[in-house]
Amino acid sequence: MNIFIIDIVINFSIVIAAIIGVIRFKSVLAAYHPFLFLIWLGLLNETLSIILIYTVKSNAVNSNTFVLLEYALILLQFYRWNGNSRKKYYWLACFGFAVWIADNFIINTITENNSLFRVFYSFVIVFFSIDQVNKIIIFEKGSLLKNAMFIICITFLFYYGCNAFVEAFNMFHVGLSDGLLENLWIILYFVNFIANLIYALAILCIPTKQKFTFPC
Repeated sequence: MNIFIIDIVINFSIVIAAIIGVIRFKSVLAAYHPFLFLIWLGLLNETLSIILIYTVKSNAVNSNTFVLLEYALILLQFYRWNGNSRKKYYWLACFGFAVWIADNFIINTITENNSLFRVFYSFVIVFFSIDQVNKIIIFEKGSLLKNAMFIICITFLFYYGCNAFVEAFNMFHVGLSDGLLENLWIILYFVNFIANLIYALAILCIPTKQKFTFPC
């Protein structure tokens, strides 16, 4: 199996979750719809990225745009799960947009691989995920391994924690050798692959809508 095939397989590992999401969309709870939209957006971004990498040699613009939309959808997902303090999510969205503008148009340009916003939104997602996991552990009585919310949040912690770590090195330029930095990106690459497979499992565990029946 050559490098191109491996690249295709890893990049499109999200297609499994995307297909399951399409199949289950009408039957699952609406509270999980932002997560499904996130999966489909990720598939769209991967498709554009691989086309642009092999044509114009850069996927920076669509990737920098994708992370902003990803941040907005994940904030919406946590709001749907919790349904409290709308203002908190609104201000976090506005502040995140301001950081994104600064990162892509003031400090850097949108045609570069920028890390400031990625570090910021990864920490926000990790914070929300830790808080959500704590709530689930305290209040959930069933099996956590079959709890879609728990699986998603643990995967968020896994992926975005690694993402913040790697992007921080890219942002601060702490003098790492090109070889070591490349190895960190490769590790993140495979972390993303594992996360995509776990997302597929999480979608299978999303609860279905309760059918309404009139009492006898």
